[in-house]
Amino acid sequence: MEIIIEILTIFLVISFLVYLLYVIYYTLDLFFLNPFERIPLLTEIEKKTIATNLPFYLTLNKRLKKRFEKRVTRFRQRKKIIFHEEVQNKEEITLLLSATGVMLTLGMADFLILSIKRILIYPSSYYSRISKQHHHGEYHPRLKTLVLSAEHLREGFRIPNDSLNPAVHEFAHALSFNVANKLNIRSFLFMIGMGSIKRLLKQPEFISQWQENQYFREYGRTNSHEFFAVAVESFVETPEAFKSHFPELYKTLQFMLNMRFYRLPDGIKN
Repeated sequence: MEIIIEILTIFLVISFLVYLLYVIYYTLDLFFLNPFERIPLLTEIEKKTIATNLPFYLTLNKRLKKRFEKRVTRFRQRKKIIFHEEVQNKEEITLLLSATGVMLTLGMADFLILSIKRILIYPSSYYSRISKQHHHGEYHPRLKTLVLSAEHLREGFRIPNDSLNPAVHEFAHALSFNVANKLNIRSFLFMIGMGSIKRLLKQPEFISQWQENQYFREYGRTNSHEFFAVAVESFVETPEAFKSHFPELYKTLQFMLNMRFYRLPDGIKN
């Protein structure tokens, strides 16, 4: 009996040490202090691609741009992106998906979004065995899998100011699950914001204003989670209009993401 207790004790100690080493490694990785890995730089062509498809990048000051670029390269290294069938421009899609994930978490310390283990990309709309329907984007929290159609993905980036971006929408879903499962200040503040959104959706005045100006698409009425994802699309793509129509909700999303989307530079309309 004593031998069994000793073995269990040793096992528990080893398990704790392994977990502690993982936490230290992950923390170092988040803050780019990992001595075991070299951080590759984005090329000028990659920076131009990001700026063209995500005008948000152009609003960042020098310090935030540097943080953004480093995180994009690390995110791209860490995520498993699987392409089904013949998908064109795989490198560009990988870059833009990484940039999208980093954009939504730029105001957070944890930017790797552990609620996403893999990303599946299909050429166009696909049939989901889980929902038994055709989709062009979805997120499965239990599988920690994000699925997107390359066709609709490109369309979302091609028009950067129509408040329609499947990548942003699905990443927003994954982010809400990621933050909700953590015990830290940022998670607590995020959940306060979600509570505010849920209460807002029950207010007749808000629903009336929504129906009157039709700023948010009707799909957001599905539930609070879908509304959050729809609102984040607008927050990213048309921040000036969002702030004008719904200033309090705009502040709520700023609060939740800990990020302000600045006025776009001259010559770029939203």
